[in-house]
Amino acid sequence: MLLFLHGFLGQKEDWDPVLSHLPDVEKACINLPYNATDIALAIKDLCQNAKIIIGYSAGGRIALELKSRFPQNYGRVIAFSAHPGLKTDEEKRARWESDQKWIDLLKTAPFELFLEKWYDQELFNSLKKHPQFANILARRKTQNPSHLAHFLEHNSLAKKSISDIFPSTIFAYGKEDLKYAKLYRKLVTFTVENAGHAVHLENPKACAMIIKGALDEHY
Repeated sequence: MLLFLHGFLGQKEDWDPVLSHLPDVEKACINLPYNATDIALAIKDLCQNAKIIIGYSAGGRIALELKSRFPQNYGRVIAFSAHPGLKTDEEKRARWESDQKWIDLLKTAPFELFLEKWYDQELFNSLKKHPQFANILARRKTQNPSHLAHFLEHNSLAKKSISDIFPSTIFAYGKEDLKYAKLYRKLVTFTVENAGHAVHLENPKACAMIIKGALDEHY
């Protein structure tokens, strides 16, 4: 079983382009239960076992948490553009201040304004140039802002401990994502060409090849 976890604002359909390049093996793509207080436990209730967990961004962080908390239930983790964790109190304070602004915006502003500001972040410069971005944005507009605010309040990187990183864990980032290139410099990683932060949307075939390599090793 392959378990796919999308990122913040995402939906399970985000993985469709990647899945189109993968062999016919058992897969589960779920929509994150944004309104769950313990999201890792809620996901475990939905999918109790997986040989490989593939997660993008926040989904990658959750994948690392699942593996750390339930190592007997989950196998290898493949984390695309997922932060491995903040080490200092100063980093956590700065991240919480940033996330609080996003939470306040979700609670008080029109959702379309939130989306506009979110995707104006430098991380998403290359995604905004993608020919499918308009369709992706249209899907995002169907989300529930209050559930997204709840997710950030309970799953901010500022509130999470650093998860265990098992030797088999694979990290991958987009070559144009300079922030994550620096963040991953001490980790064994794959670099995805022609992609920024949203690697699974920008270069799904390359992401599928990384997953397929892990599958070939496993089977």
